[in-house]
Amino acid sequence: MSNVKPLVKLMVSTGVELEQLLEHTHIQLDDFIRFNQHITFRQYLALIDNARRLSPKATYALTLGEQFFINHDGILACRVMSSQNTQMAMELLADYQNLFTQILHLNFDVTEDYGVFSVTERIPLGRALPHFVEYCFSALYCLGKFCLGKESMPLVFEFSYDNPGIGLEFSDFFKCDVRFNAESNQVFIPKAVLEQSILFANGDSANEYERLCQDQLQQLNSDQAILQKTKRIIREIPFNELSIERISDRLHMSPRSLRRHLQAQDVSYKTLLENERKRIALKRIQLQDISIEKLAEHLGYQNASSFSRAFKRWFGVAPHHYKQNR
Repeated sequence: MSNVKPLVKLMVSTGVELEQLLEHTHIQLDDFIRFNQHITFRQYLALIDNARRLSPKATYALTLGEQFFINHDGILACRVMSSQNTQMAMELLADYQNLFTQILHLNFDVTEDYGVFSVTERIPLGRALPHFVEYCFSALYCLGKFCLGKESMPLVFEFSYDNPGIGLEFSDFFKCDVRFNAESNQVFIPKAVLEQSILFANGDSANEYERLCQDQLQQLNSDQAILQKTKRIIREIPFNELSIERISDRLHMSPRSLRRHLQAQDVSYKTLLENERKRIALKRIQLQDISIEKLAEHLGYQNASSFSRAFKRWFGVAPHHYKQNR
């Protein structure tokens, strides 16, 4: 919910009705007050789709990116800020991009006159792609202005889709040239900007944060591998035989270590188990190839009533009603 709450708060503050924003997302109001609550990526994409449709401001994702820059001060940001110049900072962003995003792929090339920073989707994002592109460009642009002590920079922004606004809202935000319906999503950075020194350049700090970034990236890669293995094991073992002890035994580690690795990925065993149950429950009910009682048993619930309560908490409607509507 760490990415969901800022988006929801921004939408509500601009007059969007919460019920409309959450429509068809299967996100419940109780989800906002549960500690360490998670939603599926599909739910997140549905929320973004609603936000783009309902927001009175076409530049809402740019505002979110600006807020991220203001409120975020992680290790990667500190490493970037301690770089000697803009080009070194951009190269670092590409090298350590997994510490910033695992949804987009970041690429940085230097030509004779420009540095070209481009983003592409790592996983299919559909209609939500503009949200992530605009968020990314805004966060990095605001960080760049801060590092150089500038109110604006003479960049050129290109977006691969139509202008979601009705005028020059994007040009007004970036205070530079913005083009839509381009071949790709990219930013052109003049050579003069690439050569500009960063205000916070510090060799000793750069070396220290470089080590921390490497350590964090190595840990992230390890955590990601364990997360994927855990998901695979959950799909292999019958639900009534699943336990964190059995999974950790398969991974040759203690339950405590497994919990720590999952927590580093901002997820828990309970959430992974529930997400898999939700996925199977929705799929089987849509296919209508199994009774509610048999599905409850298959998912490891003691009875159909327990499953029905869980299903209603997930999707806001009882499974038999959902089945009838289908």
